Amino acid sequence: MNMFSENKNFWENAINSRRSVRSYKRMPVSPETMVKIKSFDSEIAIPFSHSVRIEYFKTREGKQLANHLKKPPEDAVAFITDTSNILNITAVGFVGELALLYAQGLGVSNCWFGHYILDEIEQIVPNIDILKQSNRPRVGYGKGNVNGIHAVCISPLGYFEPDGMRLLDRFASTVMSFKRKSLNELFTDNISETSLPDSLKFAFDMARKAPSAGNTQHWRFKVSTDFKTIDIVKIKGYTHFKWEHCDVDIGICAAHFWIGLSMQNINCELNQVLEDDSVTWRFKLL
Repeated sequence: MNMFSENKNFWENAINSRRSVRSYKRMPVSPETMVKIKSFDSEIAIPFSHSVRIEYFKTREGKQLANHLKKPPEDAVAFITDTSNILNITAVGFVGELALLYAQGLGVSNCWFGHYILDEIEQIVPNIDILKQSNRPRVGYGKGNVNGIHAVCISPLGYFEPDGMRLLDRFASTVMSFKRKSLNELFTDNISETSLPDSLKFAFDMARKAPSAGNTQHWRFKVSTDFKTIDIVKIKGYTHFKWEHCDVDIGICAAHFWIGLSMQNINCELNQVLEDDSVTWRFKLL
């Protein structure tokens, strides 16, 4: 047994109920809940070596935190790593999604933001490098592999405020957040949903529900003929017209798949494999 199989309903409900929230009440997360979230982060055994740091911080009232987040809640979190290495960047998605799903399960809304306001984040998030470039971006830490320790993404942490939603956000929360591709649309090599063991079908369904930039779901699932090796990969050559670091999203999807396996006590070896200009998440079932 593990923390996921022992609390299967908690994690399944967190995945099924998760929505990207961009409008918040200006109030703090309760101290008791923050203690639980931070304890989870310190106790969870990530199944691969990584250098992602999770940094919780307080926002400043009246200061815009990210594009489409002009009025943030009091609490937020940054996911920080050495951004010169794509393996670190995609690991942010895996590690960060575990933290955000746990927060969701405790009733704390959140949303991935890569286009945070750089000047603001560098002022209020501790222990990150100041981006020293003549052409500093206004949002995010930059494109490509950038040397230094930077926040790859942030997320607000708080409680939903429906009255503050823009029209676009209302559409996204009621339509886009629920829309997902079918499993058969996400498989390669003529694998179909009907050919899968029920245990794998469940894990893939958890992965299918992962959030992604613009809800593009730009990952695909490769399955070996013996169902023992599963690769989660980015669509070859894929780029997003706004989000520069879409390998983060592949890590998020991989986290969902790993949770789906863990809820069923299915053990695996998990490796990040660098192939060309992207990272494959390879699961070998034991």
